[in-house]
Amino acid sequence: MLETLCRHLDMVRLSAAGVFMMALVACTGLVGGGSDGMSPQQKNAIQAWQQKALPVLKQDCISCHNGSRAGVGFLAGAEDMEIRDNLMAFTPSVVNLEAASSSQIVTKDLHEGPRLTDVELSAMLDWLFAERDAANHNPDMPVQQLQTPPMAVQLCTAGDPGSATCPTNHIALDGVPTDGTKLTGAEITFTAQAVGSSLYLSRLSGNGGTTGFYFEHLLFVSLPAMANPFPDQIDRYFALKFNIGPGKTSTVGGGTEDFIGFAPTDMISLHFKLLSTFKPDTGGTKTDGCKVVDKFTTNAMPELTKNCTSCHSGQNTTATAAMDLTTIGTATTDPAKILTACNQVRSRINTQTPDQSGFYIAPNTGTNHPFKFPSPAGETFATFKTAMDVWVTAEKTAP
Repeated sequence: MLETLCRHLDMVRLSAAGVFMMALVACTGLVGGGSDGMSPQQKNAIQAWQQKALPVLKQDCISCHNGSRAGVGFLAGAEDMEIRDNLMAFTPSVVNLEAASSSQIVTKDLHEGPRLTDVELSAMLDWLFAERDAANHNPDMPVQQLQTPPMAVQLCTAGDPGSATCPTNHIALDGVPTDGTKLTGAEITFTAQAVGSSLYLSRLSGNGGTTGFYFEHLLFVSLPAMANPFPDQIDRYFALKFNIGPGKTSTVGGGTEDFIGFAPTDMISLHFKLLSTFKPDTGGTKTDGCKVVDKFTTNAMPELTKNCTSCHSGQNTTATAAMDLTTIGTATTDPAKILTACNQVRSRINTQTPDQSGFYIAPNTGTNHPFKFPSPAGETFATFKTAMDVWVTAEKTAP
């Protein structure tokens, strides 16, 4: 077994920075019981892999994911540690050590294969948490952390965003280590509200400052005073690449997010896989436009017109800034106007977890959004969501 371990250099995703690093094991060749160069956390991760995760994967998953099917061979390998290597390095990633419980290896529900039982899920999470700890305790390769300092969140309690009772939070990116470039004036801003035990953000934006900035994989992390850091459990910005030029401002993701499990009174920090100055060759901030406009027109637009345009089409400046629906109405047939509105709403879809999309969270019971279902006409949230889901699902699955 030692020989097997010693010949591997593992690609491990770091829990704090979200980057890959080499070498879980630094072997000495001392078979007789001498130092093997591993930290206790690394040894624990190997043990958890062999005793907890691997038996589950071999029983439930490996027959389909052993490389015999194109594109899903994340469990390919002839030996136990080779299988682990391939799993950790597989693209697109199925393991996320930053928010372990969001890893697709454990969130994949019933499909062609079986769903994990509670016992199996517990075993897999034990292994993922052990891998996370090992990645943070590699004695040979200390890693620079791409994260902002802890910041206390200022909560909106009343009034319009930007007022004394509804302040805008500013998280400066200037001091975060980057790829050698220096950021000036770059920041991420948002308005925050307490929604029960969760933190609800709106008007989430990036401001380019003097240099502009580019990032990959933004992760929000809550920092409880007497507990371990608590990352966004659905890791909603895992695939996000955001590029904004100097002097520009642009919405991050959908601009509205509900971070379940983030205590509103706890500090937060932002983590990145990569952070640098603006990259002109990428063409600026990339926004995915609507791909299924016909279903938006047929299914989503009537619901939005009926329930949302009374505030979001110019009558309420705050609402319109959050989601601009000024181009649509009951009689709208102009394709260009419909596409403009569709693109506005499309940017609010949480493609990883559609039920967490901003236009579902905001009007549903439990937020500080001024409109909540049922509507004055008696329409329920379930009716609204059923119609919207037709378009949302089509957008998510469209090539």
